[in-house]
Amino acid sequence: MIDFDDLSADECAMLLAALDSPLVDRSPASLSICLRLCGWRLLQRAGTASAANGWEGSPHAFVLTREGWGFVRAARQRRPMRRTG
Repeated sequence: MIDFDDLSADECAMLLAALDSPLVDRSPASLSICLRLCGWRLLQRAGTASAANGWEGSPHAFVLTREGWGFVRAARQRRPMRRTG
């Protein structure tokens, strides 16, 4: 399994952006990052299942998978604690 430290800053930013809304950017750079994250099963194309569930956006958008949600949640919870005193 991939670790959050293994991801580049752009890949981390894409995952965090996918928390807010599906990724629909069409630039070649963002598409390659999304496809790389799909290879690690952190993102997936929205596809017809999302349309069947009522989402009216593009079926070519990228959304977080269950593994992606767990990955981002675990990465956000493991932030270092602040030291005092």
